[in-house]
Amino acid sequence: MADHENFYRHVRDKALELRGQIDELKTTTLDATVRDAAATQCLIGINDLSFDIRNHAHDSAPHDQRTYNEIIKGLNDQLQKVRSEIAPRRKFAFTSVPKTIPTAFSSTGLEGAPVADGSNQSSEQSPQAFGPKPAGTSSSPTSSSFTNICNTLCLVPSPNHAGGGVVLADSSRCVIKCSVPTRSLTTDNVHNGLVVAGPINGAAHVTRLAKSVLIVSCRQLRMHDCRNCDVYLECSSNPIIEHCSEMRFAPLQDFVGLGVPEGSQTNMWNQVNDFNWLKAGHSPNWSVLSLARRFRPDRWTIIQSLTEGDPVDTVLKAFDIN
Repeated sequence: MADHENFYRHVRDKALELRGQIDELKTTTLDATVRDAAATQCLIGINDLSFDIRNHAHDSAPHDQRTYNEIIKGLNDQLQKVRSEIAPRRKFAFTSVPKTIPTAFSSTGLEGAPVADGSNQSSEQSPQAFGPKPAGTSSSPTSSSFTNICNTLCLVPSPNHAGGGVVLADSSRCVIKCSVPTRSLTTDNVHNGLVVAGPINGAAHVTRLAKSVLIVSCRQLRMHDCRNCDVYLECSSNPIIEHCSEMRFAPLQDFVGLGVPEGSQTNMWNQVNDFNWLKAGHSPNWSVLSLARRFRPDRWTIIQSLTEGDPVDTVLKAFDIN
């Protein structure tokens, strides 16, 4: 009973927090790119809560499960409404095409869309597959956003963005380094890249990362629809993967210089939970990166000394990213 009540309070408190974050989207004075990143964070928060509810379904009574589903639906509806309200309005158009606003996972799948099974995901998918978007970066006192970049090396500034969030989306053949404390990391649709971030005092949400190297120090790591990546990790909770394959994990070494998240005591880099593997035995979707394949200490000095002028191809080649 105590566990049931604790979980109910967890859902209630998280839902209240998300509602507040969604309401803040209407009053923010940030530019459109940063506001879109904040909306994405809200969507990810709803996704995470949905996953928690789904994983707790076997311990929940039917009427509680219906209540949780209504909470998720209400959050999705609220986010859609706010995103519609803050979207730029056209002054005049002869025709209009309704835009589909992404919704978060419900406790049984995607609201309004089929559940992804990874069968139609392709690591070869171009970052431009989701329509043309202007390339560039955006920053504010609380966020840094990098969108649709290619053959580019970006360093998150310091100290203005310490404690903020970092967003990377629709990019390929890029190097992103954030070695100042941040609140969160969100990546979506990144291919053939090197992503370095930490310490992250919250969660790292990584979606559709392919043929890349992720070097991260965080409190929580969640990876969805990722393929063929090396992950060097410092994480104070169980890493979670879903719809992922060919994932290789190794511990993040101290000499990288990223530090550890606040309150971190144990590195659980190899205690990976695969939500798509509920059978006995080890999941075939991830493995421990062999010692022979791990980078030598001299490679890490490249990360420590990265500057904006470094050639991207040289950096990627050093980490075996083609």
